[in-house]
Amino acid sequence: MAISVRRLIAPLFFSPMLLSAQASAPSKQTIAIPMRDGAELAADLFLPSDYSKQNYPHGLPVILITTPYDRTRENAARYWRECLLQNGYAFVAQDMRGMYGSASGGRGTSRHGDGYDTVEWIAKQPWCNGKVGMLGYSHLGAVQYETAITTPPHLACAIPAQAPGNYYTDSYYPERFRKADMETLLRGEFTSRTQQLLNRRIRSRETSEIKQFNIPMLHSAGWFDFYKEGAIEMFRACQRDGGPGARGNQKLLIGPWGHGVLQEEDPGTPLKLEGGLTFPPNSKLDWEKEVWLPWFDHWLKGKQTGVMDQPPVLYYLMGATDDPRAPGNKWIAAEDFPPKSTAVPYYPHSDHSLNTAPPTKDKDSLQYVYDPRDPVPTVGRVHARMPVKAPHDQREVENRPDVLFFTTPNLASPLEIVGQIRVRLWASCDQKDTDFTAKLTDVYPDGRSMNFLDGIVKGRYRNTYLKEEFLTPGEVYEFEIDLGYIAIVLAPGHRLRLAISSSNFDRFDINPNTGEPYGDHALTRELMAKRFRGYERRGEPQYTAALPAKIAVYLDRNHPTQVILPITSGGRSTR
Repeated sequence: MAISVRRLIAPLFFSPMLLSAQASAPSKQTIAIPMRDGAELAADLFLPSDYSKQNYPHGLPVILITTPYDRTRENAARYWRECLLQNGYAFVAQDMRGMYGSASGGRGTSRHGDGYDTVEWIAKQPWCNGKVGMLGYSHLGAVQYETAITTPPHLACAIPAQAPGNYYTDSYYPERFRKADMETLLRGEFTSRTQQLLNRRIRSRETSEIKQFNIPMLHSAGWFDFYKEGAIEMFRACQRDGGPGARGNQKLLIGPWGHGVLQEEDPGTPLKLEGGLTFPPNSKLDWEKEVWLPWFDHWLKGKQTGVMDQPPVLYYLMGATDDPRAPGNKWIAAEDFPPKSTAVPYYPHSDHSLNTAPPTKDKDSLQYVYDPRDPVPTVGRVHARMPVKAPHDQREVENRPDVLFFTTPNLASPLEIVGQIRVRLWASCDQKDTDFTAKLTDVYPDGRSMNFLDGIVKGRYRNTYLKEEFLTPGEVYEFEIDLGYIAIVLAPGHRLRLAISSSNFDRFDINPNTGEPYGDHALTRELMAKRFRGYERRGEPQYTAALPAKIAVYLDRNHPTQVILPITSGGRSTR
């Protein structure tokens, strides 16, 4: 797990200041929370309707959210706030430094100590009992990790959800230059700030300080969220190697949703995803009763809720969504993730079949031409800079000449896949650099090819993302494509499909095949303008050259391209 820490170098000297307060009756109060450098960050304090010094002489546990998206927005935070206020908690919503009410703090100014300063200031207030917890999705989850690693003494627990444990490997990683996903987070196209952000966020394993995480955390993710790997790795690292307050006190929860999908809405109803799949009502948890309150009541109020008596991992095993009798579509409790499995290679063959029989031919390959001017489009993107939140039917791109796809026969029995999936690809290219992409889909009996994993490897980073090693044109190399983690069972009558290509745009930026450094490219601008109305960039692009690449994918016994599946036989079902 790659996390680095800068030491806190300044003590905390400040005095609390209320911008507006209503002492006579509990209500929303706007407060300014002082930081060590003199900046003040705006926040709203909410207290329960029955709050008074008489009713709560020792104060209340406080739940903190810190957001770059405007603390006054009424979205998921409303669910959290209403639940917590009704159950004996105070709630603080803070604008991140440089944003909205905290704009005077300076955008781009270091905020490394802001979480520490905020937690410790809250803990000293008369309405706080000295215990603070944190909650929130996405950037609000990343702030929890950034705060926890500074070890504020009064931060008692956290629930980071859909958040990167490491911005570099989870977001910018050069093997996976996640154009659309990162532009979503940056709220705009890649700019000159990109390298600055990279330099600030890059964290290496050599400087990992996982032991500085010293609190219980419940890490939450979705199978179609681009940060699920971060949640899994953070859980595993803190559970095994965190500080004494973290080891053995971590939980992991993964459900069948994507980034920003609000599973809190309408519990007990089916979970409808935008790509056409609808998971049964059991896919939605009662977050108040099953997640937030058991966790916070245990760690902030000392109640025996039983939350720590349950296995540390709870994940949803996805199944076919159009047949209530299909296997899967249930929650599985486990002691770790991924669970034990058997690594089974599935081999693609030149007749486009996919099976467990290793290739026997001495020489066998398939070819295609990847033209950066006509990349394979990402299917399922809603609009520019918006991440895919669910599986979509991939048939519209599978018959392109620059896509090779391989499919199993109809499955005679369920195929349960739980864990990390990798593709070992043998290929050559006639240029010094190119990309290779892989995609796995669940092919339904009606022909729908619903994607559930994809990935990319860049030729120059095939061995390490820390060093460029260009390709020798025509030479055969082995590439590894990490598709990430999944838990899915393909039903009898379904088929598994592997698609290989060299582009998936705009999820991943194009490779112009020239070997130039990655950056603002004229071709990317042109493609984005054609695909999305209103897309406009100012100034001259850094790069303009682009070359087609002739690709050969090898499928013989000396170069056995394969996708390695972690096959399991079921786990402890909870419902």
